[in-house]
Amino acid sequence: MKTQFLASCFVSILIFFSSYCRGQNKTSNDSAATMLKQFYTSYITASVESLDEKKLTLIKKQYCTKKILNRIAKDEELDNDPFVNAQDTDIDWLRTLVINKDPKKPNVYIASYISNYTKKRIINKLLVVKEGQTYKIDDILTY
Repeated sequence: MKTQFLASCFVSILIFFSSYCRGQNKTSNDSAATMLKQFYTSYITASVESLDEKKLTLIKKQYCTKKILNRIAKDEELDNDPFVNAQDTDIDWLRTLVINKDPKKPNVYIASYISNYTKKRIINKLLVVKEGQTYKIDDILTY
């Protein structure tokens, strides 16, 4: 009886730690979140350093699908940049930039930063898809 109890406790502990470790690996090795971090870092930096539209276009083509780029291009009433949900950019946003996976929706990520002007967190929900071996932004759900 005592050995059965110890064996069941041992198995329970193994199951707990194996599920805990798997959960940790998912968040630390999330390629889509890494891609979004790289996108926002290069996009905001390029937006602040220069107003070179060619450079921004190349960044968008690298990190976004044709679907979202066409949708943005067709929008005649666009009054702000849908990727940052603002009219202008600020390099300080990178210090407060946070990328999280939406726990309720598959392939949806939340990119947010604190605006220095309003002191509020600006939130963008992005749908990410895998094209070949890379992840790309397929839609901006807050746009």
